[in-house]
Amino acid sequence: MNNVHRRRIARVFGWALVAGLVWLAVRRIDLAGLASTLRGARVAPLALAVLCNVIANTVARVRRWEALLRPLPHAQRASFFDLARLLFAGYAFSNLLPARAGEAVRVVELHRRRGYPASGLVAVQIAEKAIETLSLGLLCGIVSLTPGPGRAPLALGGALAVCGLILLLALPRRVPAASAAPGFLRGLLRAMRTVHARRSWLSSVGWSLLSDATDLLLVALCLRAFGIDVPPAAWALVLFSVNLAILLPSTPGQVGVLEAGGVLALTMAGVPPAPALAFALAYHAVHLVPTTALGLAGLCLPWRQS
Repeated sequence: MNNVHRRRIARVFGWALVAGLVWLAVRRIDLAGLASTLRGARVAPLALAVLCNVIANTVARVRRWEALLRPLPHAQRASFFDLARLLFAGYAFSNLLPARAGEAVRVVELHRRRGYPASGLVAVQIAEKAIETLSLGLLCGIVSLTPGPGRAPLALGGALAVCGLILLLALPRRVPAASAAPGFLRGLLRAMRTVHARRSWLSSVGWSLLSDATDLLLVALCLRAFGIDVPPAAWALVLFSVNLAILLPSTPGQVGVLEAGGVLALTMAGVPPAPALAFALAYHAVHLVPTTALGLAGLCLPWRQS
C-alpha cells in the first residue's frame, strides 16, 4: 500500500470519526440549550484569550522552534519574523487541509527560502513533537498537586515526563553515526545528534512550558466566558484530553476531534454536555480563526533577502 492510499484511508477514517461524533452530539445534546449558552458567552474573556494566543503563545512557540534550529547549518539564518510567518502559514494550511499539511509547508519553505537542510528540518520537527509531549506532561504533573478531578492521569503524565527528561539528560552527547544509511536518513540522524549534542532542546523545553501554560490560561478564560467554574486540575485535564484527541492527523483543523476531547474531559469533571460543547467550540475558534487569518495574510508578504 503506497502513501497516497494510506493518506486516503486516514482521511476517510477521520471524516467518518467526525460524522460519528456529530451524530452522537446531536442525539445527546440539547441544541437549543447550546445555542442559548453560546449567545450568553462573555466577550471580554474570549477577546483576552485571542490576544494571549496570538501574542504570548506565538512568541513561545517561535522561540521553541528557533532554539532547535540554532545548531543547523543554513544559507541565511531565519529571523523571528520569518519563523512567525511560517508558523502561522503552517497553521493555516493545517486548518484548511487534512493530515496537517502545514508541517510540510514549514519544511519546504524554510529549506527554499533560508537554505536549511530538509533532513535537519524534519529532525527538528520530530524533536519539537517530543518536547511538546514532555512539557505538557510536566505541566500536568505540576497541576496534579492541586485539588480537583482527574489528578491520577495528570500525575501519571507528569511522572512519565520527568522520566523522559532524565533519560534525555542521561543520553551521551556523541551518538555513533549510521554511515550505511541512505543520504536523507543519514542527514536526519546527523541533525538529531547535533540538536542533542548542543543541548538545544533544553531551552526549547522552557519555551514549550510557557506555551503550554498559555494554553492552560486559554482554557481557563474560555471556561470563564461561559461561567463554568471548575478547579485548575480540570483545566489541565481538558488540555491533556484535547492534545491526546488531536495526536493523530485527521480532519482539517482537527474539527470535531478537538471538540470531542474537550467535551469528554469536562463531562468527566461534572459539566453538562451543552456548556461543555460551547466551551470546546469557543476554545477551538480562539485557536483556529486568528491563526488561519494571520497565516493567509503572511503568505502575501514578500521575503526579505540579505
